[in-house]
Amino acid sequence: MEHLRKLQSVNAKLIWATIGSFDGIHLGHQYIIRSMVKEAKQNNIATAIFTFYPHPTVVLRDIPLPFYLTSPEEKASLFGQMGIDYVFTLTFDSKLASLSPEQFISSILQNIPVKQFWIGNDFTLGKGRSGTISVLRELGQKYSFEMIEINHLEQSSEKISSSTIRQWVIEGKMVSVNQALGRPYAITGNVIHGDSRGRTIGFPTANLSVWEGKLLPSSGVYATMAKINNKSFPSVTNIGYRPTFENNQTAARVETHIFNFDQNIYNLPIQLDIIEKIRPEKRFSDISALKDQINQDIIKAQEILGHAS
Repeated sequence: MEHLRKLQSVNAKLIWATIGSFDGIHLGHQYIIRSMVKEAKQNNIATAIFTFYPHPTVVLRDIPLPFYLTSPEEKASLFGQMGIDYVFTLTFDSKLASLSPEQFISSILQNIPVKQFWIGNDFTLGKGRSGTISVLRELGQKYSFEMIEINHLEQSSEKISSSTIRQWVIEGKMVSVNQALGRPYAITGNVIHGDSRGRTIGFPTANLSVWEGKLLPSSGVYATMAKINNKSFPSVTNIGYRPTFENNQTAARVETHIFNFDQNIYNLPIQLDIIEKIRPEKRFSDISALKDQINQDIIKAQEILGHAS
């Protein structure tokens, strides 16, 4: 898989492609992508995805960070795992937003030989979302490409959408999130030095430096799996402001206690798979009460992870 940051020619004579923001790459996105890849491989045809960063909604509505379910790198990696050959992450700015559907499609076709676009049945593109499916079919006749329309998947009788998943993340509803994604919601970051409070009370934690754009679940304690060097370890993770110790912390911290683990992992990347919320974050009257609660959290996390596995 090649991850490209602009439109440029590639070494393929024929390509099938899909277009979208694809934040989170939920099951609805996956259905379109996997359907396209499966049929393309059967016909020995290369596949491509045209996606955007920043997200168009962030630019057009001036939405502050954190916002994203997946970073551009996470998206590209997931696309590659699904068999996509080329990922084009295009910079979404006022210039791109001003393009008409025909101008945008034409800019793609000048560089990449796309003969089919696979899209969801409510897809639009271009200035003012004017590029409806009927408009794109007309462009297909003009520029010799075909539109393949795919129906959306549903969860609990509702269309799976990135905006709904973001709200679930904010509310800490990780079971619903993971069902919609078809995989655990993941937070990735390098291990950085903290204040070592966890170690002094008998529960050492790895503190993660997380991309500022990543949407974190609501403050609380979560059952998690920590992936380090392609190995997975059960863990319990606190996301939040540590009210027992801190009074002026403005940004949420991510700290994970990995069970029965005593390796030096400073500066190494960790992927935390968030399985389920155990409880909200709260302030404890003393260290003894906090330690008792952590022990209970570990027992609950082990129970959850045992069932999850």
